[in-house]
Amino acid sequence: MRKGLFGILISVVLVLSISYYGLVSKGQYIFSGYIVEGRPVEVQNAIVLADTDCIPDKEYTTLTCTAIIDIGGEILKVRYTHPIDVPCLSRGDKVNISIEGDSTLRLIRVGKPSMEH
Repeated sequence: MRKGLFGILISVVLVLSISYYGLVSKGQYIFSGYIVEGRPVEVQNAIVLADTDCIPDKEYTTLTCTAIIDIGGEILKVRYTHPIDVPCLSRGDKVNISIEGDSTLRLIRVGKPSMEH
């Protein structure tokens, strides 16, 4: 019974890691967050100016950060949370933005992360 459960656990971990690395190798990772400042817009290739105020959770498994994004001269600040092993957004990263709700956005990093943990 233990060997079967262990095998299933290993299989799940492998599938998840392959999925994660597949996303990263394509240069895209999806972040979900809420607007702190600015107005919600859907846009392609916005530029990250900075990523600030990154705070880990108590278990040190996720980070919550504030991305400052230039959208054609307008500034948008988005507070988002991501797994700690995923590189934060950083200056120069390009992101596609889509609106998920009233103040919820999806940020999709275009290209490889410019920062590594």
